[in-house]
Amino acid sequence: MPHKQKISNGLLISLIVLENLFLYVFFKNDILSTGKNAIGLFISSFLFGFVLIYKFYNSIALEPVKIPANKNLVSYVAILAAVGGMVALGVQYSSFFPKATILHSTSDIIPCIQIACRRLLSGQYPYKVITDFGYDQTPNYFPMHWMPYSIAEALHIDYRWVSYGAWCIAATWLCIRSSRIPSAGFRAMIPLFVFASFYVMQSNDISILEITVELLISSYYMMLIVSLNQPSGIFQGIIISFCMLSRFSIVLWLQLYSFILVATNNRKQLYTAVITAVIMVVALYVIPFWSKDWGILMRGFKYYDQGTYAEWVHLNRFGQPLHLFRGTGFAYYFYTRFANLDIMARIKLLQRTQLISSLLITTFMGVWFWYKKEKIDHKIFMLSSFKIYLALFLFLIQVPYGYLMCVGNFVSIAIFCEQARYRLVAKTS
Repeated sequence: MPHKQKISNGLLISLIVLENLFLYVFFKNDILSTGKNAIGLFISSFLFGFVLIYKFYNSIALEPVKIPANKNLVSYVAILAAVGGMVALGVQYSSFFPKATILHSTSDIIPCIQIACRRLLSGQYPYKVITDFGYDQTPNYFPMHWMPYSIAEALHIDYRWVSYGAWCIAATWLCIRSSRIPSAGFRAMIPLFVFASFYVMQSNDISILEITVELLISSYYMMLIVSLNQPSGIFQGIIISFCMLSRFSIVLWLQLYSFILVATNNRKQLYTAVITAVIMVVALYVIPFWSKDWGILMRGFKYYDQGTYAEWVHLNRFGQPLHLFRGTGFAYYFYTRFANLDIMARIKLLQRTQLISSLLITTFMGVWFWYKKEKIDHKIFMLSSFKIYLALFLFLIQVPYGYLMCVGNFVSIAIFCEQARYRLVAKTS
């Protein structure tokens, strides 16, 4: 058992390191080509979930015991160091953000969010067509993607502080939870690991901070991982609703989440989570926005297709779609290998492939769990299955923006933090 744990922990750490290298180093420094880097990123991300299953399979996972304060000094020092690093970066960003001007010509993500927030605070309907950029743009962001930035608009501060602040809250929470990890080495390493991964991202792809809001989405998914490792259906329902109302990535996995809770006789937790999530969606989206214009959802999806098409014909100096050939997804393969189809047909083929693959992998994992549920803790399997699903979903996304992939990386780190909290005991039979 100790030997298996050491191998598993070593592999999990190595896979997180590889994820960071594929995301921020190998392709950006011309070490790997688009295809090799994309496949490497997928494999390192995809295998992470399977290694986690291997580690906990046929073992009893025990909740962590309380660690005496006099034996926990090293983890407190590590937490303070990580939080200190976040504060130091915050001081740095106080001068960086004003210089990094937000322009819709560079990226329309934050400008669109600004318009939605200003409309909301002035009593206007946020989902009206945007005409500020010289063309008609259909708002297609769900409320938890843009509404938190109303705080920044009301306080007249840079919107990017909301993204960074949300990530810091989620990361600090993970660091504090790591103080109960049985292993003293992990208690010291994990807070520094969380901060180091952020620093690698910031050092190699500052655009994630500069022109996107993906840190906010990452914070939702990091909190989702924590929620899955707890028994509270209300907490899970709230975080699931945040994820659903920011990006739709989670939707196809929720069938597996529901099946796991039913299969393990946790129906009360499931019903509580579902009711909570429904209430949140109705309160945050249906009543205030959707009910005022039932067509906004479908128009948003149609505009997403238009935006995808625009990226597939947005060529770099080599005559290739810029965001398809950046080493982060499999869309480049569909672009090059199905040249006999027109652009929209290739996009639709990739969409169907993503949908079918996502449904197949969740179904396969559900069947496997049904027969093996006595051999693995259901909370661990939820963490593993979500990582496996998300890796495949992102690999087959139609426009594999680099900033989307950072979410998967922070999910890996959050899962590693949560799984390290368990003590393993081998089953005797």
